[in-house]
Amino acid sequence: MNGAGQPLRLIQVGMGGWGRDWAKNVVAKMPEVECVGFVEVEPAILAQLQNEYAIPAARCFASLDAALNSTDAQAVLVTTALGGHAPVAVAALQAGKHVLLEKPFAPSVGEAEAVVAAAEQAGRVLMISQNYRHYPAVRVAAGLIREQVLGPLSAVRVQFRKYANTAPRGNHRHYELVHPLLLDMAIHHFDLMRCVLDQEPISVMCQAWNPPWSHFRDPASAAAMIAFDQGAVVTYHGSWVSTAPSTTWAGEWHMECEGGEIVWTSRNDLTLDADVVTVRQRNKRPRRVALPAMEQWDRAGALAAFVRSVCSGEAPETSGRDNLGTLALTMATIRAAETAQPQSIPPHVRAGESAIS
Repeated sequence: MNGAGQPLRLIQVGMGGWGRDWAKNVVAKMPEVECVGFVEVEPAILAQLQNEYAIPAARCFASLDAALNSTDAQAVLVTTALGGHAPVAVAALQAGKHVLLEKPFAPSVGEAEAVVAAAEQAGRVLMISQNYRHYPAVRVAAGLIREQVLGPLSAVRVQFRKYANTAPRGNHRHYELVHPLLLDMAIHHFDLMRCVLDQEPISVMCQAWNPPWSHFRDPASAAAMIAFDQGAVVTYHGSWVSTAPSTTWAGEWHMECEGGEIVWTSRNDLTLDADVVTVRQRNKRPRRVALPAMEQWDRAGALAAFVRSVCSGEAPETSGRDNLGTLALTMATIRAAETAQPQSIPPHVRAGESAIS
């Protein structure tokens, strides 16, 4: 709740399929927030929103400016397509609103830095919804590494496998996404690396490709090796067209430490049932680690964290400034795949630092 037990008043911008899912399955179910305005440039989508979700026409707007002028919103939730992320966020921040922004929060690191600068100039919260962090297995795995329960970390293997290849070729929006694995999906895994390892990436090598049976335009499979600043090395293999058994959305993680191995997985579609963390001390039997209860997870967990940050005035864990590190790793991995050359990640875009003069 926002001050005196009142919900945080939100405007949501971008009511396409994912935006409507946010509205129905996250925002509408959380008493901590109240959506006072819905913004969408496509009239047919606004009409669909009113008809299917019983949203009053007085709360539907064709532009952010119109919504800002007609409501007393305190914050803006941005769920547009990627191209709209940065301009909508900057406009909201310049209007004095706090912003929760879907990932990736800009098409380039330079544009992302401009959004961060706007937030700092306005003195408002800018948070990126890295929803995969809000699961019990992730928090426990991060704690085990941070506390060095098995000693220092060295090698990490991450596997992500799904078969999203069943629609006819050329007949699905997903097939046309730019870098559907590395930009649209693996960015979650890259962010989890930074979160769980508590280290920052310094270099990456990557090979991306399409198997002969892939219906995707851009590469749907990739293998990468990422070096981190405190010595950990991650080998990552992801695929949208894998014919092997599917993993969870967070993937399968094997983390080798001096004293043994930590294995974990996380994020089922609708429940916490898939969250599992196992610790195996060297030469001993593995043991499963108890996981804490979590009332709000995934996007609900991210939205709740945003509300807490706005109310407390403290920077959120996945602030725009911190998330520059995740976006920089993602873009460097894409460059490595496109150029077939290793890429360094400049220190000035790692979390906690800025390239803006």
